[in-house]
Amino acid sequence: MLILLNRQTILTFNVILVSVIALLQSALPLWYSAILILLLLYRWPLQQSSNTVNKLKRVNIIAALILLLLLVSIKQSGVFHLMLQILLLSAASRLVLVRQRKDSHQLLWVLYFLLACCFIFYQSIMISLLIMTLLLLTLCCHYQLYASKNQRIQLVQIGKALLITMPVWLTLFLLFPRLQPLWQIPTAQAAITGLADTLDPGSIENLVQSDALAFRVVFNTLPPPRQEWYWRAKVYENFDGRSWTVNPRFLRAQLTKQATSSDEAGTKVSYQIIAEVSNQRSLFALSEPLELTSEIRPTAASLIEARRPVSQRLSYRLTSTLNKVPADSADETQLNLRTANANPQTRALARKWAANGSSTPEIIEQISSLFRQQPFYYSLNPPRLGANSVDAFLFDSRTGFCSHYASATAVILREAGIAARVVGGYQGGVWHEDQQYLEVRQREAHAWVEYFDQNRWQRFDPTAVIAPERVLAGLDAVLSADEQNQLQANWRRFSAINFISQQFLHLDYYWSVWVLGFDDSQQRNLWQQLKAASKFIALLGIVVLIALLLTWYRYYTKRPAKLAAPVLLLQRYLQKMLVYKALSQSHSAFILQLSNYNPAQALLLADVDTLYQRALFAEDQYAMQQLKTLLQCNRKQLAGLNWPEPNKQSQAS
Repeated sequence: MLILLNRQTILTFNVILVSVIALLQSALPLWYSAILILLLLYRWPLQQSSNTVNKLKRVNIIAALILLLLLVSIKQSGVFHLMLQILLLSAASRLVLVRQRKDSHQLLWVLYFLLACCFIFYQSIMISLLIMTLLLLTLCCHYQLYASKNQRIQLVQIGKALLITMPVWLTLFLLFPRLQPLWQIPTAQAAITGLADTLDPGSIENLVQSDALAFRVVFNTLPPPRQEWYWRAKVYENFDGRSWTVNPRFLRAQLTKQATSSDEAGTKVSYQIIAEVSNQRSLFALSEPLELTSEIRPTAASLIEARRPVSQRLSYRLTSTLNKVPADSADETQLNLRTANANPQTRALARKWAANGSSTPEIIEQISSLFRQQPFYYSLNPPRLGANSVDAFLFDSRTGFCSHYASATAVILREAGIAARVVGGYQGGVWHEDQQYLEVRQREAHAWVEYFDQNRWQRFDPTAVIAPERVLAGLDAVLSADEQNQLQANWRRFSAINFISQQFLHLDYYWSVWVLGFDDSQQRNLWQQLKAASKFIALLGIVVLIALLLTWYRYYTKRPAKLAAPVLLLQRYLQKMLVYKALSQSHSAFILQLSNYNPAQALLLADVDTLYQRALFAEDQYAMQQLKTLLQCNRKQLAGLNWPEPNKQSQAS
């Protein structure tokens, strides 16, 4: 028997597949998504043709051409993304042709797999709820296609099943060993967010204009002062006269360098960072990291990185000391003394200061005085600079952002014979007091300088000289009203929408900490706590088991006999009258007695008694259905039945 799919089911499948295409957009070229949508729209004109063979040939030819385009662009997408693209193509092709229930087998299972793949790309609670909604919608379609025609979804039974499986799921989540992924997502040609490996005038300004979340921080100890919130991510040591780049030594050092304890006593800060997707390895840390979890590893210049590109939200813990950063080797200082054949005015100024015999602290003070005394301005929209960008900034425009001040300071120090480098990362953030976490967005991207003195890399932030409010109060404190409007999205100007959005972010934070952040280290701590409390847990288990056994015994030995369905119906609709029924009296005899007291409803009660006896003694299901309908339709008349008062009843007898 052929069972055709109705229009509603086909439309539901289209909605699910289009939603999946939107969710997997990061793995799809824009042209490919457009082709898939056009292919789905092609179903409606294709239905005008009655020849099934011709339909199949057309769709196969179209799918083959699309597949050929995918194979040509495999270098840009990667093998993993190609697999997803082929699955989406197969789902769209099947949905174009599907007409009968038997044609939906493959479509359903491909949709299940694609929805599972969506969790690879998203970990936020809102997107997770959306994926779960699409999964439930697919399950409903599956049920409606293969359940009997008159069978409805049993919500009560589903609720009971969920209540039973929830403790099992929670136990597995807490106690099942965390396994390392068997494979990783290729990130070739993937979009990269955050700081790049090259820093030039304008790069930080472009990044600051993004309001996207970079990471969140939960302090396990007392949070350090705001002026210590310098989150190091990149160190730029190569300078070509205009741009700073990361030295290749970081790639060579990442496999061999290990975290070491600090030689000096200093304030230690323990914290957890929840980093957003960046498709980079670089991560964020305060000053000198000491204790790292297994998800991350140390690299040169006291930086840390992930063991694989961050293609999913990553939670990691570490402990840092707020000491100055130590040197990796003696060669490190020589590397950071190299200068470029550019910016002659800056070179002349630096060598003039050095020739006067100024010490390193004195030159730092001279740089600070230069920025304070001369008309320098802090702006998000600095003018464009030429080839000798540092000269143009220091002696002409004198208007710049943090990267301009950091680059100029590092060049002056190097030209004066002092090892210096530019550090890129994030400074500050928004502290949420009620939730006790720090929110750091891309707009907090910042650049500062580290110079070598007293056998350590000392931090110097020239932005704090020209605009101290940037460090003490945040970026908004130093920007003009026009620049603040430039950074703020239009919808954020509505306080109600902004408040709702922030509440969702708080909810997502708890999801990240309690669910996504529950890693193998936390699980080991949980096992240790359970082991320490094993005697108490065993005693509690015995008490619970005894209580369950006693409950089971009382329930199964003392529970009343299960009543038949017709009796339950009478109890439901004649509840007020049945209180007058004697224990030894049958329901039929009571109905007869009740009709004597209510002659106006005698015929109704007679019909009820007839159907009741047929449903109870003959097990007639049709009579049972008629009885149910009769009671439902006449529930008002049944509710108005009367029973005489005891004194009147005795007088009547």
